[in-house]
Amino acid sequence: MSISTYAELKTSVANYLNRDDLTAIIPDFITLTENRLNRDLRVRINLVRSSTTTTADEDFYNLPADMIELRNVTYTSTGNNYAIGYMSPESISREYGTSISGFPRAYTTIGLYIKFSPVPDAAYTIDVNYYQKLTALSTAIQTNDILDNFPSLYLYGACREGAIYLNDKDQFERFALLYNEALSDILGSEESAKYSGTVLTMTVTGDPGSLVRRGA
Repeated sequence: MSISTYAELKTSVANYLNRDDLTAIIPDFITLTENRLNRDLRVRINLVRSSTTTTADEDFYNLPADMIELRNVTYTSTGNNYAIGYMSPESISREYGTSISGFPRAYTTIGLYIKFSPVPDAAYTIDVNYYQKLTALSTAIQTNDILDNFPSLYLYGACREGAIYLNDKDQFERFALLYNEALSDILGSEESAKYSGTVLTMTVTGDPGSLVRRGA
């Protein structure tokens, strides 16, 4: 049976666990798997970009709400793209203090905010490339990029959660192994793709206001 929709995934989980009495709880197994995937999975299909323009004398900006991990930050000036390096909050304070202004050379993250230093003195186009949370499956949302590309992760992950619920040690070990093997293969392929000579294409999602000035 193919697994291309939320409904098909629920049926497959029941079949793999060989249980027909878990209909009400299988959605919880899938939700728990999605939480795990957000922690474990870093692949090109959930790498996206958010852009904004800085405001003079404003150094703090909100990070995208759907971000699970920041990849890198750049800014564009006079047609050129420049990398902005990461520094710890302590290092960036020692290096730049609070009074120096200019084009942003470094950034740090503090809670839900990203801070640029020196404090921007003009409008700069900032791009934040980051790994995005997956779109959770539901009756209304039958598929997403992860299910389309890696259905085995969803299946083995949900069955693993089911085995925990059923207190079935043998099934847990079986599905945990299958999940880990599938994850390892996917991450290995992703790593190889970095050096294959292909061009990595960033997907622009939402409007540029996803990364907005703090308090906007």
